[in-house]
Amino acid sequence: MGAGHDGAARELADRLRASGHHVDVRDFLDSGPLHIGAALRSGYEFELKHIPSAYEATYRLWYRVPWLCPLVAWFVTALTRRRVLRWIRESGADVVVSTYPLATLCLGRLRTTRHLTIPAVNFITDFGVHPLWVHRGIDLNLAVHDGPSQMAERRTGRPSLPCGPVVSEAFDPGRLPDRHRARAALGLAPSERAVLVVAGSWGVGGVEATWRAITRDGRFTPVVVCGQDEHLRQAVAALAGADPGNSIVLGWTDEMPTLMAGCDALVENAGGLTSLEALRAGLPVVSFQPIAGHGRENTAGMAAAGVSRLASDTDELLDALDLLTSSGAPRTDQINAGWAMFRTGAEGHVLEAAAVVQPIRLRRRPVTYVGRAAAAVIAVAALGWTGLTSGVEVAAAAVGAGVAHPAAGITDVAYVGVRLNAQELASHTVAITLQRMNITAVVDATTAQTDPQAVRALVAMGVNVASGGRGDWWGSNRHQSDPALWTRARDDALSGEYLEQVIGAPVTVIAPGRRVNAWDLIECDDTHSSLVVPNHVVNVVRAASVTTPIHVTARHIYLINGLDATPAQLAAVLTRMGAGLEQAHLTAVPFATLV
Repeated sequence: MGAGHDGAARELADRLRASGHHVDVRDFLDSGPLHIGAALRSGYEFELKHIPSAYEATYRLWYRVPWLCPLVAWFVTALTRRRVLRWIRESGADVVVSTYPLATLCLGRLRTTRHLTIPAVNFITDFGVHPLWVHRGIDLNLAVHDGPSQMAERRTGRPSLPCGPVVSEAFDPGRLPDRHRARAALGLAPSERAVLVVAGSWGVGGVEATWRAITRDGRFTPVVVCGQDEHLRQAVAALAGADPGNSIVLGWTDEMPTLMAGCDALVENAGGLTSLEALRAGLPVVSFQPIAGHGRENTAGMAAAGVSRLASDTDELLDALDLLTSSGAPRTDQINAGWAMFRTGAEGHVLEAAAVVQPIRLRRRPVTYVGRAAAAVIAVAALGWTGLTSGVEVAAAAVGAGVAHPAAGITDVAYVGVRLNAQELASHTVAITLQRMNITAVVDATTAQTDPQAVRALVAMGVNVASGGRGDWWGSNRHQSDPALWTRARDDALSGEYLEQVIGAPVTVIAPGRRVNAWDLIECDDTHSSLVVPNHVVNVVRAASVTTPIHVTARHIYLINGLDATPAQLAAVLTRMGAGLEQAHLTAVPFATLV
């Protein structure tokens, strides 16, 4: 999309090749079926040029509903993963790098689903970090500045480093053409203050309005580059031909180093590749009338970092140009701030990622293709609250869609798990009972944090441990402390990672102990967890006063909830469960045996 992402990819590839490495560069938009990438590119360009308000609204939407981003990642990956994985396999790559947001979503999801077994690096080309531009499955984020690096790390929890922009060495100050020769080639007099006006490779934005503002002032000479938009070049050239002032109007050009060497400041509207090249060349940057979406976010981020100035109107534009085209502290300080961005080479970090990040091992996933399809259909089609909650639970209970279920052919077992509180977790009597009955200890992350050693002791005794989710969603008033479905689903699914650290072994089963929804299916799919939806939940406090055996049905899943009970109450209910199993001639087996 435009030259920025392509330029970063080409330059990074050139640097790696110069170090003796083999590099393949692929256009991610070629990975989809039916030329969908070309259609997406054309639609994006049309929207930016003709209905920017629609693009702005779409761009901002994802800040309001970031919980929908996993659906976009799933959809993009479903369309492109086959070809992307073939490209990677055929190249024999040790690391794969994305310089484009949709490619990042695909690679991140492929990493979390274990389809991609080599490290994935995301190079963020802009100052803005949109929710769709990062993914927690990516191994390493590289950014052009501290601000986007910190934002990427906050959003993903993954390592992020500010390595600086990746631009051609042709823009290094020591490699730029001679200033006097460059100005002579442009026909500029020594005293003229030349302002380079750019609008990206597509010529998007208010270029004509910018030209008028600079020309009418009379103090500056505009040098306008219209990119690949020939209609725009002709329109600006017509305006310049009718104006007695001196203007230079160009179309697409490969002579940007010469233009930057000969000009005194740059006016741009998107914070894209050309502005980064100008920062490297020591050419002060002013942003004016930024384009919708990422343009507004990038230019604001650059101004906040002190590497450019953002002019909100014509007067501010002219004042900024007056300062930055004259010798003095404002010009020097801004140039130095831009140069300070260029720290370490991104290529070095890519090679480190390939060497340090260990490939992940493929393992058999518990979710069937039918389950994936059901989860996707439910998630995409769920326009109402009911479809996202009880509708998913019904589907899961009825057909095992997206959840763990009993293995075929086994008829003489019941699957039993016990949700433990801190007292029960620390009880040796409870531990011995769980071991003897061969049932699962369901421990949430909050409870596990109170006594990690007790969790490790259960594992040492051979007791199967499953994740009970995060565990602190409920306040003292028994109301949910965070009602957001997607937040609970994400954090509950990730709780298994904490338990894995505690016990030093994989935890692949989660029994959240609540009504499941589409978000649970998506998040458990990403974290490779088996989501357990019990057929029966036995509340220990309610059942403790009853003495008859618990009725047990073959192949059913039972979750005994001991959160509000005492160890003695739990022991009584487990005795009833044992009697029920014996009466039904069934054997209890842990949740880990579900498939």
